[in-house]
Amino acid sequence: MSKLFVDEIQPKTTGGAVGITGHVLQVKQGGRTSRVTVGVTTFTDVGVFATITPKSTSSKILIMLTGVMGNDNASNQTALKLFRNSTEIGSGTGASGGASKNTFMSMLQEANSGYHFDGFGQNFLDEPSTTSEITYKIQMAGLNGTAVLGGRGDNADIAVPTRLILMEIGG
Repeated sequence: MSKLFVDEIQPKTTGGAVGITGHVLQVKQGGRTSRVTVGVTTFTDVGVFATITPKSTSSKILIMLTGVMGNDNASNQTALKLFRNSTEIGSGTGASGGASKNTFMSMLQEANSGYHFDGFGQNFLDEPSTTSEITYKIQMAGLNGTAVLGGRGDNADIAVPTRLILMEIGG
């Protein structure tokens, strides 16, 4: 039986770029396991973030966000925005309700129930063009009422993890 021993495997490079186009080069995960609330209409950090240092300027970063959201008041909105460092990315555009309605993810609380919450999943493919460390994070706002991430709007009986997963795809 033959055995192969190596100290390190290096990817093939071409012109300084990692030569594995279309392959996953690394995966990072961040998030939180506890429920968090925001009682203001200003988008606020909620402790959901992950960092990654791309191996090539031609790499793309696939961002996957999952969790649950609620609001303590019926017919009120909870919204999330996604940021690459301090730059907002991935939000919708052209909403008639103004800039606060252009979000990455949003939910409207069901008409007669503060106990209701909705699961969500949202993805975005970013092209950061850098090999410097990047921090991706979300911010949340309660556009009327108290916004809740990771549980019910009316109490802390339930806590559901919020996951932010980053995958570098070779370009």
